[in-house]
Amino acid sequence: MTTEELTKKVFDLDERVARHTEQIKTCFNQITDIKTMTECVHRLATSVETLALEQKSTKEKLDGLSEDVEEIKNKPARRWEGLVEKAVAALVGGLIVYALSKIGLT
Repeated sequence: MTTEELTKKVFDLDERVARHTEQIKTCFNQITDIKTMTECVHRLATSVETLALEQKSTKEKLDGLSEDVEEIKNKPARRWEGLVEKAVAALVGGLIVYALSKIGLT
């Protein structure tokens, strides 16, 4: 090989090395971006998991509150039923006493 051919090959190799160096820099930058993105996705997944647990806890509390509200709503109805029951018992008792007094048993 002549000096010119060797010089041309060295020049070509230098160009290739320069291109490869730029490509390697680009690859390292992309790797850094992907690492950053992966960390963000991991934080997002952790946040979603935390939210899911909090939502489950909130649902359980809401179910308990719903049962309590139903119990509170039914309380006046039970009181009213008890009052009506006592009134009917008093009325029936009064009628029995009246009937017995008319018969002369009291």
